[in-house]
Amino acid sequence: MNEGRNQTIGIILISIIVYLLAARFFQRFENTDNEIVNETVEVDSIQSPAETDQDVTNLVEETPPVVVIAENGDTLEIDAASYAAQNKWGAFYPYAAGTAEDIVIENDLLRVVLHSKGAQVKSVELKEFKDYSKEALMLIDETQTINYFLPVNSAEDKLIETKDIYFESSKTGNQVVFKAKTNDGEIRFTYALQENSYLLDYQIDIDGLTQELKATDFLDMNWDYVASKHEQDMSNEKTKSTAYWKVIDGDVEHLGIGKSKEEEIENSVDWISYKQRFFNVALIGNEGFTQVALSTDIESDDSTKVAGFASDMQIAFNDEGNASFQFFFGPNNYKLLKGYDNGLHHVVELSADFFLFRWVKWINAWLIIPLFNFLENYISNYGIIILIMTILIKMILMPLTFKSYISSAKQRVLKPELEALKAQHGDDQAAYSRAQMELYQKTGVSMFGGCLPMLLQMPFLLAMFYFFPSSIELRQESFLWATDLSTFDTIPILTWAKSIPLLGNHLSVFTVLMTVSSILMAKFNTQMQAQPSQPGMEMMKYMPYIFPFFLLFLFNSFPAALTYYYFLSNMITFGQQFVINKFFIDEDKIKAQLEENKKKPVKKSKWASKMEEIYKQQQAMQEQQKKK
Repeated sequence: MNEGRNQTIGIILISIIVYLLAARFFQRFENTDNEIVNETVEVDSIQSPAETDQDVTNLVEETPPVVVIAENGDTLEIDAASYAAQNKWGAFYPYAAGTAEDIVIENDLLRVVLHSKGAQVKSVELKEFKDYSKEALMLIDETQTINYFLPVNSAEDKLIETKDIYFESSKTGNQVVFKAKTNDGEIRFTYALQENSYLLDYQIDIDGLTQELKATDFLDMNWDYVASKHEQDMSNEKTKSTAYWKVIDGDVEHLGIGKSKEEEIENSVDWISYKQRFFNVALIGNEGFTQVALSTDIESDDSTKVAGFASDMQIAFNDEGNASFQFFFGPNNYKLLKGYDNGLHHVVELSADFFLFRWVKWINAWLIIPLFNFLENYISNYGIIILIMTILIKMILMPLTFKSYISSAKQRVLKPELEALKAQHGDDQAAYSRAQMELYQKTGVSMFGGCLPMLLQMPFLLAMFYFFPSSIELRQESFLWATDLSTFDTIPILTWAKSIPLLGNHLSVFTVLMTVSSILMAKFNTQMQAQPSQPGMEMMKYMPYIFPFFLLFLFNSFPAALTYYYFLSNMITFGQQFVINKFFIDEDKIKAQLEENKKKPVKKSKWASKMEEIYKQQQAMQEQQKKK
């Protein structure tokens, strides 16, 4: 009897306590609506949210109300939000909901907005740059998420995602600390922005929490980022975007430029970079990252974004119980990135990935970029800088170029004799080739001397092909009619160009000039050509004229700086050829010298002997075929 009465009294007392707590819950909900909660909350207290978190709402819908039976038999149903949330969040329940707060830190280069929900970087503005529409360049605008998965000891034994936690915040100067406390310790995120720097220091600390978190040596981490459009030509931005990473004590690698791809990385990495054409967002880990899985989403027909990036990884804590990082939010400036001495400058594309062309990046790194940076210190007009660079490169190559023109002149002097040999041997190509080689050997003329000018220019033409599209210094810099040297140039009166197939919606003026100059070069070189046409190769004489038209369509959407450089290179080369042939080459003296060479004994080189042997074999094969 007494036992039953005690149970009834206990139920009534519990019901009263639950009722009072529920009343307090709804009262505080009404009083704190639309207000920012800044007070520190004890873990064992029950705090009602000013904004109900969606996860908690879902749990309330899925969890039945708590039912209490009073002594008179009546039932009392109370709100199940606190019950469901505590089951999910454990000791972090007080931070399951709240009002998010924005906190701004900035220096001369960056304006960073941090968000207390998830302790996230909400937005980043690059102060020194504008987007294609001359508006503020927002490198991040609620398009990035950093998330950690906390293995919380709770009734439902679930992982807590830090992106859902409403952290307490405090700011001192350009340092912001986000905290979530429990009875045993706290989890803490600290951001600090350095002066005059694109680097944002970032650290996560877990103090205590031995009861709240399961024992673990690492945390799982996820980093998502959506790259927005910053340039006029979005398709070009897509083709230059990818994810880079650097293996610890190893090389810098990437997923494939302009491709949707995913990859699991076996080795630990120092940093991960989400790279666009002119800007990148990088996460640099002082302790490195393990178990990294990267993916890129780059679709050519998706107009909503340039690229989507995602990475899953694990981070380890050092002996002090923290893990420290740095964010880089900034431009793909080779000189700037190289100064960090961590390999981040390799995100600037200076050559093709194909191994036969990787050497091109050394020309850019050791010659072109230093020369460009030097001129940039004294000249503000980038069109003039490109002109001076072109002239200097041509001057460097001038001694070798002069020798090649002398060789071409020797071949022109021999042209009448070559024509006579052609008439003598007719369609017997093997016999003509052998006689031609013997003539060259007697006169001391190189067969390939005339090809040397193009071969000498090729490394620089290739180097510029990668340098100009990757040079952020040219971005939004104007010259003549080109309003932006980093993208294609056009003028309004060429609206009719939209109707030309394969050109797109514009016609690049510098590309047209490059094409015309290439045709002039081809005509001049044809007139100076020493070699008679070969049998069956008559159509080849038209290729120098056809090829420039092909380049017109290919280069029409390339940066104006690149086609401007090619135009200048053609015109300077044309001028060199004219001046050298007009004033420095005396063909009568060359002819006399060649006649003297014929009187000297011929010394065959190993290469000439080998070629002669090949010609003999070809002639023998032709004779056998005739007999059949």
